Amino acid sequence: MKKGQIEIMGLVIIVILLVFIAIFALSFIIKPEQENENILKLKANALRSSLLKTNLCDDITVKDEIENCVDGYHECVECGVLKQEIEKMIKVSLENERYNFLVSNDEGSFINIDNCVNGVTAVSQNLRDSKVDVALCR
Repeated sequence: MKKGQIEIMGLVIIVILLVFIAIFALSFIIKPEQENENILKLKANALRSSLLKTNLCDDITVKDEIENCVDGYHECVECGVLKQEIEKMIKVSLENERYNFLVSNDEGSFINIDNCVNGVTAVSQNLRDSKVDVALCR
């Protein structure tokens, strides 16, 4: 009789160990999604920041030229060409990732590059009369 009770206790301990292992494994299976979203947010913020600081010509940055185009003039490149230049810079930086890039003001969107539906939006950066949003897709 005692031998049977010892075997049952051994089985109970094994079952308890398996439950703890399963809980531990589930915590690692669930975590990567959250980390992936945080990494995309950081990547989108870094992209937005570096893109706006990039020089187009002489001392004119992308940020300056966007502000100029929103105000109705340009110093370095024409406003239609600016959108194409921004697209080229983003495509080179991201390597086959989908993204959204939006420059908007009170009147509507000035530049809207929309390549994905579900994205992780970076923090908006306010410019003089507009704001810039960047989103990377999952």
